[in-house]
Amino acid sequence: MKMKKNNLIFAVLAFALVFVSCGPETNLQTTVIDFENVALNSESVWNGSDLTGKAVRELPSWGGTDSITNYYGGFSVGIINFENSYIPDPYYPSWSGFSASSKTDTITEGFENQYSVMNSSGALGSTKFSVIYNSASLNCPADINGNFEIKSLMLTNSTYAYLYMKKAFIADSWFKVIFTGYLKNSKKNEVEYYLSDFRKGKSFISKTWTKLDLSSLGKVDKVTISFDSTDKAGGWFNNPTYVCIDNIEFNQTISTKE
Repeated sequence: MKMKKNNLIFAVLAFALVFVSCGPETNLQTTVIDFENVALNSESVWNGSDLTGKAVRELPSWGGTDSITNYYGGFSVGIINFENSYIPDPYYPSWSGFSASSKTDTITEGFENQYSVMNSSGALGSTKFSVIYNSASLNCPADINGNFEIKSLMLTNSTYAYLYMKKAFIADSWFKVIFTGYLKNSKKNEVEYYLSDFRKGKSFISKTWTKLDLSSLGKVDKVTISFDSTDKAGGWFNNPTYVCIDNIEFNQTISTKE
């Protein structure tokens, strides 16, 4: 009987070892992307005006028959490429997409202060952040471990947008930013955040960094950022379409099996 009991114990232990060895050999890794490594001086900005993007001669999106040169480029931080376009018009240079900034002027109104955040710093007291204008796309292609799952980011208003809305917005006005996730060109999901909300008696305008949950977008290789607002005329926005973002979090399942 003692020999049979020992054999039974050995069999149970062996089964347990086999069960453990067949279990998932993976690890969930979180990556936080901020903008602290972007080369910027204090109170400065990168917006594509260095013309490092690819030059493309084309008709302007706002109409007209005279072609312009648009420089399509951007910058990379870790796993992400942040897209940007810049038009070096001698009188009215313009840009859209992502910029990187360290500007924190919370007082000056108007377009000339478009790169400042309505806060004393980047998220969590950092010195740099990104300002998005008009619309934007970030790319996070899969690597040897597969695709990334976007988890969250931090966001708030730019000074330019905040001060405009503080004066111009009335009851029932709102302004929101929309994050849309894609995987292999297939739309996954959307997450909206109201940067200003005057509906139902509210008078909210974001001016502090807020963490936004984006986990419902799931695994992505691209995220687009767009805007919507009640302050439009003829399909064009009257309010400045800007948002400041920082501290983008991604999850990825990493195989630990050698």
